[in-house]
Amino acid sequence: MNKFYGVGVGPGDPELITLKALKVIKNADIIFTPKAKMKEDSLAREIVEKALNEKLVPRIKYGAGSAWCKQGKEIVEIEFPMTKNVEELKERYLNSARIILQKVNEGKDVAYLTIGDPLLYSTYIYLISALKELSPELKIETIPGIPAYSAVAARFDYSLAEKDERICICPVPSDMEDLREIITKNDTIVIMKAAKRLPIVINLLGEMNLLRYSIFGSHVGMEGEKLINGANEPFTVSEKEGYLSTIIVRKR
Repeated sequence: MNKFYGVGVGPGDPELITLKALKVIKNADIIFTPKAKMKEDSLAREIVEKALNEKLVPRIKYGAGSAWCKQGKEIVEIEFPMTKNVEELKERYLNSARIILQKVNEGKDVAYLTIGDPLLYSTYIYLISALKELSPELKIETIPGIPAYSAVAARFDYSLAEKDERICICPVPSDMEDLREIITKNDTIVIMKAAKRLPIVINLLGEMNLLRYSIFGSHVGMEGEKLINGANEPFTVSEKEGYLSTIIVRKR
C-alpha cells in the first residue's frame, strides 16, 4: 500500500511552504485540496500554484469534488459544507476518505493540502480520523506547516513568550466572559477563528486596556492582507476581516 500525506502549506505566503512540503507535493500522484462551499477556489491550492508557478485548470468532475490534471498530476478539490451538524460532517469526511483510499489502493501516493498547520484547527484532523476508521493499516505521514500566528508575530518582531511566560492558543468562545477569563489567566493569548465576532473581541480588549499590547493579522501573505500593531495605530476592523485572522495579546 502506498502512503497518504497531510501537507501544511503555511499561512498564505508561498515562500513559507517548507522544502519537505514542496517535495511531497511535486512527487505525489494525486493532490487533494479542501474548499469551503461558499468559496470559489481552494486557498491551499492557490498557495501551491504560486509556489510552483503553475496554474491548475479545471478539467473534469467526479466523486466529492472537481478534478484537475496538469503534466500527469491529478488534483481533486473536496468541498466541505459550513455546518455544525455532526452527522452531516462525519458522513462527508467518510465519503472523502473513501475516495482517497480508492486512489491509495490503486498504488498512488496521495497528498492532502491544508493552510497553516494540518493539526491546528484543520479539516485534516477529521479526515485522518475517517481514514483510520476505514483503513487502520493506512500509512499516514503529516508534514507540519507554519501556523498563521507565527507569520503574524514575525511581521512585527513580536515575542510570543519568554522565560516562564504562559501562552494560550484559543478560538473565540461564544461567551466573551470566557475569553476575558482566558486573557486574565495567561501571559500571551493567541486568539483565532474570530470570524464575525472580531469587532466584539476588539471591544473586549479595549475594555481591558490591552489593545496597545496587541497585534492583528488577516489574510497574512495573501491578497487583501491587513496588519495592525496596537502600540502604534488604532484597531480599525470590521466583521469581514475576521476570516483567516489572528489576534495576539502579550500582557508583559
